Amino acid sequence: MTSSSSFFYTPVNFVISVRDLLLFHKVDRAAYDQLVALGTSSTVARNVVSLLMWLENIGINALAHLRLHANNPAVVLRIAADAEAILNCLRSDGPPIQPPTLGALGAIPLIASLASHPLDLHFFHRHRDAAVLGLAYNLIRIGPVIFNDDLQATLTSYDAAAAEARRLNLPPPPLPLALARSYMDAVAELSTTPEDERSIFITFSRGYPLTQEDIEEYFTSKWGKCVEKVTVARSASAVAPVYGKVVFKKEAYMGLVLNGLDLVKFTIKRKQMWARKYEPRGNN
Repeated sequence: MTSSSSFFYTPVNFVISVRDLLLFHKVDRAAYDQLVALGTSSTVARNVVSLLMWLENIGINALAHLRLHANNPAVVLRIAADAEAILNCLRSDGPPIQPPTLGALGAIPLIASLASHPLDLHFFHRHRDAAVLGLAYNLIRIGPVIFNDDLQATLTSYDAAAAEARRLNLPPPPLPLALARSYMDAVAELSTTPEDERSIFITFSRGYPLTQEDIEEYFTSKWGKCVEKVTVARSASAVAPVYGKVVFKKEAYMGLVLNGLDLVKFTIKRKQMWARKYEPRGNN
């Protein structure tokens, strides 16, 4: 059974448990585990799989193709590379420019070959609002559960115990509370993180400061209402701000912005800004 996060958009009159969600997104979790096993960072793997989940919702079954070729690392990594190209397109400040050497299928050859209509990065640039909405939903409303290693380990242990009980013709073991609870309650708890864990530290070139409004507007234009607050400050010898802090509403937004990198450069109103994960002063 492949995933379809649209299933969870539908109003229901029963409680969807953590176990229900984990089982429904079993293929998505398997893709995540495979990417991590092949050396992809957990942050990038979450971003990639969340995008592939949205692609599935619009009829591009890259996850099914990945599962079909699960024993071929080259295919798995090619799909991941295509997904990262799409994510970079969503991050970009302008339309994609395709070098002529890339050929008819462009920068995303494998994913484009799975579509029933012509597909290139320009499609994602034109439909970036829908892509970002679906991506953020998967990361924020589903991701905290399906990408949680502890919950996955609990499910694996329970399934093994249940299988053993069936083998011995015994009643199934009681479902652990962590799996029986509402997935929405679990998401709410797991996505509540301290401010420092969802913040980035930003610096500007001396003489080229950015305002709080400039910075918030930039990230909002990329990822929707993702910013909780922005602060900027100046050093004792400076007359204008030279550094600051951006606090995102959810840690997943920070993962989209930094994408697992130690340092990222942004250009906002023709001014350069550098960002890295925020570390409290005592940890530097």
